[in-house]
Amino acid sequence: MNHKGIAGCGCLIVVLIIIMVLTAVLIHPITLRFIGNQFYYEDKIFTSDAIFVPRFQEDRNGELYVESFRDFSVGNGKLILIEDDVILGTSIVELVSKMAKTRNIKEDGIRKIVASGEGLIKTQRIKEQIERQGLKKVIIIVPGYAARRFHLMYDSSKTDGKTIYLIKPVPVTFFNRDKWWKNSDSRGILADEILAIGSYYLQRFKYGEKETNNKTKR
Repeated sequence: MNHKGIAGCGCLIVVLIIIMVLTAVLIHPITLRFIGNQFYYEDKIFTSDAIFVPRFQEDRNGELYVESFRDFSVGNGKLILIEDDVILGTSIVELVSKMAKTRNIKEDGIRKIVASGEGLIKTQRIKEQIERQGLKKVIIIVPGYAARRFHLMYDSSKTDGKTIYLIKPVPVTFFNRDKWWKNSDSRGILADEILAIGSYYLQRFKYGEKETNNKTKR
């Protein structure tokens, strides 16, 4: 009797069972929460020269800027650096300055950072502007889901000791960290973050640290 077909079916069933088990593990809330936590990173915060707030289009309510005001008010930074952009013809720095004024933060406590490019090239241009201002310690305010990427890009061990960057992750309403897989906006944000981290490693592989630094000067 030919048992070849029966054996083949048995192997297929085993493979299907393995796939089903792996899928069940991957979609389990504990596993999904673990995956989300891999994007989180946090430095110990201490008194610094400045607080830097990068531009995040998702932050429509200005939650990151509000957090920077809190840090400024308690003395964690001597000034606030804002990555500038334009929304409906209005500068982000102008909008943030108005928000700061309502919290008794003087206009000279806000400075703007303008940098073109993407990924490592943009990061290097921002670093150069910060270093030209003689700032030695800078707190970077970011949403929790972007903290790991910013730690990679602003790793102080790669700055030749010129500036120390401290990453401060902030919980934001537009991203549900504990149940990100149940919310379409949160899933989209995390998918974009995966692509951004992939792009970072691709740039590192393609250009290398020295070549990236050279490109910022062209």
